[in-house]
Amino acid sequence: MNVVAGIVGGFIMAVIGAMLLTVMLAVSPTGASAGAISFVVLWVVGIVIGVTAKSGGKAWRRILLTCAVLSFLLPISGVIYTGSFMATHVNPADNYSGAAAAGAAIGGGIVSGFLAFVGLFLGIVFLIIGLLVGREKQVVYVQAPPSPTPPTT
Repeated sequence: MNVVAGIVGGFIMAVIGAMLLTVMLAVSPTGASAGAISFVVLWVVGIVIGVTAKSGGKAWRRILLTCAVLSFLLPISGVIYTGSFMATHVNPADNYSGAAAAGAAIGGGIVSGFLAFVGLFLGIVFLIIGLLVGREKQVVYVQAPPSPTPPTT
């Protein structure tokens, strides 16, 4: 069960992590290759997390909580993409550099907003499921009532 959790959960984690890194480095010429490399690395990390866990539930818990963190980071990757796009593609010496900067900011805001919606939704789902799966069983200790003391004469 741990291996299945590592393979399937690691795949989900790798897809989210690769998307995160690819969006963040989309302006860079090495962005696509970095996304592909991060996909393989994160999938291997997910398999290692799954195999080293004590049980299948614990493996799923760790992987789902990691997916939640990566999902919550998606809007930040959109903001980083917008900033790097504006820094590299908007030339301040052009006649219409203000319009280009405004267009890049509006487009980047739309991308960041979409990633925020998707990241928040996925993050909440992964967080709730991750917190409910693989918990320790609750042990309830019930103390016996004190025995009545016999009356003394």
